[in-house]
Amino acid sequence: MENYGRCKDCEYGSPLDSGWRWSCEWYKTLEDPDEVRDCAHYRRRGSGSGGCFLTTACCVYKGLDDDCHELQVLRKFRDEYIKRQPYGEELISNYYAEAPMIVKAINSSVERDAILEDTYQKIVSIVKIIEEGKNDEAVIQYMMLFHKLSKI
Repeated sequence: MENYGRCKDCEYGSPLDSGWRWSCEWYKTLEDPDEVRDCAHYRRRGSGSGGCFLTTACCVYKGLDDDCHELQVLRKFRDEYIKRQPYGEELISNYYAEAPMIVKAINSSVERDAILEDTYQKIVSIVKIIEEGKNDEAVIQYMMLFHKLSKI
């Protein structure tokens, strides 16, 4: 597989407020989204992460694969439960709009490792809640985590 692509197509890229520069979460640099470069870490957006930005960041930090248990459970939960709720599409849309900037803030923090470790442990707990069939509680716990991380 060739690792060619534009930052705006890569799961590690997220737009800055101005929109003409993107932050590369892998290299920790600012990039022109139209600049094509050979990148060993390029991953096409949507090819795996499916928008699970926070969980993906934690799993990358832990060295887990893109198809690890946590990501599989949360993707399935999003697609088979949250999307079907009256609030689902709006919740998911808001998450996609805000999560990349939250991940960027986490990656820029001097407490990055501690934040990602704590977040990962909470995600593991939420996965267990989902597996117990407590879907509403899982949504609440994830949204509380998301809200807390949005304050970083």
